[in-house]
Amino acid sequence: MRLDFLISSERSGSNLITKLIDTHSLYIGPSPVHLIRSFALSMPKYGSLSNNKNWDTFIVDIYDFFNFKIGIWNSSFSFDELLDINDRSLEGVINYLYAKEAKSFNKNYVFVKEVKTYLFYDFIKKKFNNAKFIWLIRDPRDVASSWSKSPVHRGDIVRGSNVWKEDQLKTMSLYKELIHSNQILLVKYEDLITNQAEVTKSICSFLEVEYEPTMINFHQNKLASKNAIQTDNWKNLNRKIITTNHKKYLKSLSKKQIQYIEYLCREEMKYFDYKNEYPIITEIEFNKLSDALNKEERFEKKEYQLIDAKEKQKREIWQRKFFEITSK
Repeated sequence: MRLDFLISSERSGSNLITKLIDTHSLYIGPSPVHLIRSFALSMPKYGSLSNNKNWDTFIVDIYDFFNFKIGIWNSSFSFDELLDINDRSLEGVINYLYAKEAKSFNKNYVFVKEVKTYLFYDFIKKKFNNAKFIWLIRDPRDVASSWSKSPVHRGDIVRGSNVWKEDQLKTMSLYKELIHSNQILLVKYEDLITNQAEVTKSICSFLEVEYEPTMINFHQNKLASKNAIQTDNWKNLNRKIITTNHKKYLKSLSKKQIQYIEYLCREEMKYFDYKNEYPIITEIEFNKLSDALNKEERFEKKEYQLIDAKEKQKREIWQRKFFEITSK
């Protein structure tokens, strides 16, 4: 079994590309669990996992965390089943979980969606050294617009664009390292939705699998449809690719918001060939604009209170467990 990984900012089409690959006859692209992100940097705190008490503590956290996920998997896992895993390590547990899920679909490859992959890249490199990476990017103005509309994401265009900038900066060094060994492919979201077949072919070529035309019909996948109703953020998973889903910021963002993003992300936008809508403002103008927009940022959006009670409860439990694990 081979694990390959997505590198992407949130609100960049990560669910789309994951489900696109999931539709391939050799790949699964399960709904995200964020196990590596949550545990990789916290493993020293558990001590030696050959110690039964430490192993039990670790598996309790793994079991709880897995079951607090928002999405649906085809497989389920009992606590005793996880406790009996022979390879007492994080990578051993990850391999077991994904292997069982892949086997349930008679598949052999896994495409793993995580966020902030650069934070635990060293772990992946050491434990899954044959992994390939797909770096999906999207126009930061559309990312910020989508972030602002999302009821479950704290903050608005300031937070969304700053997260995007940090993610791209941190990933650029990985890209420069991995491109020489053909272990990374850069995909622009805008190219993916407007030229689906050709971009999907390039993805398959990179992953060294045959292109399958049925991949673009991911919305017909039963499990994808089930996951689409788990959260508003995944609602497009049971729809065809929306080919016009770009440059939405032209209608949703103000001139000042666009100018803020274009100044903040100017170097990265130039690198990825995203064109400005306005001349770049001065640093003094940016600082004034930043102060004004920061005052408008919402920590929690009123729309969050309107989401399904079960989803909200799951998210809040997951968040508490995440902080518990990462602060151990």
